[in-house]
Amino acid sequence: MLIAATQGHQGVFDVLVGLHVVSALVGFGSVAISGVYGAAARRSDESGLSEETARYFRSRGWTELLILGVPVFGAAAIGFRPEGADFGGLWVIGGFVAWALAAALLLGVVRPAESRIRSGGEPADRSGSGGRLMWAAAGCDVLFVIALALMITQPA
Repeated sequence: MLIAATQGHQGVFDVLVGLHVVSALVGFGSVAISGVYGAAARRSDESGLSEETARYFRSRGWTELLILGVPVFGAAAIGFRPEGADFGGLWVIGGFVAWALAAALLLGVVRPAESRIRSGGEPADRSGSGGRLMWAAAGCDVLFVIALALMITQPA
């Protein structure tokens, strides 16, 4: 009976870890791509955005919001860990702090910069927003790598 219960928890744990990983990869990957297009918008001149860059910014970029699900799936997975929950571990706290900073960049800089570029303002505004988007996306990427290293190494 105990083995069956443990295997049931293992299955739930595996699904939650999978959702955690997919939401992180797709969400942070989308932000990284947005940063690349932000750099392209930064280089735009009076003639406007290139067709490819303009096409990118016509979409709403909802996949990057998957970043917001990363701690939900991660915390749920920790709760179902076969070895027992470890919410006080350095790697959990560090990962959450890295995620919180990345989420602040996403909601406070990335999304507003994307909106300003989408609105098709003046070249100077597109350039400034593109630069902010590029650097904020780079910051999110660095925070993702930090969180990833913490999740893999799981320091005590």
